[in-house]
Amino acid sequence: MKGSKERVQRVMTFGKPDHAPLFDLLPNDAVLCHFNGGVPVETGDDRSGISALVAATDSSRFSYFAPMQERSETLPDGRVCQYERWTVWTPPKVFASAEEYRQIKQGELTVQNMQANARYATANDGGYLRHRDWHFSFGKDYYLLLYAPSPGLMGLYTEVGLETFSYYLSDVEDVIDAQLEANTEQACKWVDGLPDDDPFDAVFIGEDIAFKSGPMFSPRWLAEHYFPRLKRVISAFHARRKKVVFHSDGNLNPIMDDLVAAGIDGLNPIEVQAGMDLADLHKRYPELIFFGGIDVSHLLPFGKPQEVQDAVVQAIEDTEGQILIGSSTEVMNQVPLENFMAMRTAAINYNF
Repeated sequence: MKGSKERVQRVMTFGKPDHAPLFDLLPNDAVLCHFNGGVPVETGDDRSGISALVAATDSSRFSYFAPMQERSETLPDGRVCQYERWTVWTPPKVFASAEEYRQIKQGELTVQNMQANARYATANDGGYLRHRDWHFSFGKDYYLLLYAPSPGLMGLYTEVGLETFSYYLSDVEDVIDAQLEANTEQACKWVDGLPDDDPFDAVFIGEDIAFKSGPMFSPRWLAEHYFPRLKRVISAFHARRKKVVFHSDGNLNPIMDDLVAAGIDGLNPIEVQAGMDLADLHKRYPELIFFGGIDVSHLLPFGKPQEVQDAVVQAIEDTEGQILIGSSTEVMNQVPLENFMAMRTAAINYNF
């Protein structure tokens, strides 16, 4: 949309835009087709997917911008990775025991630590280069978030599966802690190595650390092992004058104080069905910018357009406009076009 970057920047600096900006992911064939001039976005057609996203929203972050070719891919370790239209499923790694996990991870850490003193040239990093290419594709008037490294807790538990990871956290906590530290050091070096002409105003850190019922890990453990490291990474980005948007699904209420103390500038996706209440969050943390907040578990797929519009108006008023309106995760195919349009129209038509 015209004026997207200025619109988002106004909200990010606590100003009032011409209308509430929209932030979302759109793995939705009907929505993409509508904003691609009525032409379906075909498999692998990222250019058309990006064009539709630019027409529909003001801001987004890394995702799959077009459907993928469905296929299977055997990884070097023998696991079979399944690519579906909008999702990639990778089975967890299996270790014979916690002791085997310890030995293998200690070996990996030895290699990682040997490289620790070298300055990291982020400008040559493949992932970073892809993001720069996307930034060019989205255009200068779009507010694309840079997907950024973190302490990597989510990467550690998804590698082996949450249940197995929980056992390892008890049996070999020192190795888990050492990996978090190494990841944090590497993330800070990555930030340090950003080129002077880096075009991104803000970054996106994605770490799912909560269920609908509450945090996945003990708040005490997170306070000791995770949040101080997250704060170091965020401080490195702040030193580069970049704002940080943190993403986690679920009910974050018991650990919100720690998240805010770590320095986050924005929070996504605000899963309202998990008990994340925008009015309460804004009252408790008035300096926080919200990204999302419109329920996609029930309201967007099954609600009426008027109900969606009412929820958008309520979200804007509950946050005094400090929000980029969007779904509470992503606009998947189950969301009818008319409900996405209701969300978008209500944001555009809101009178500040």
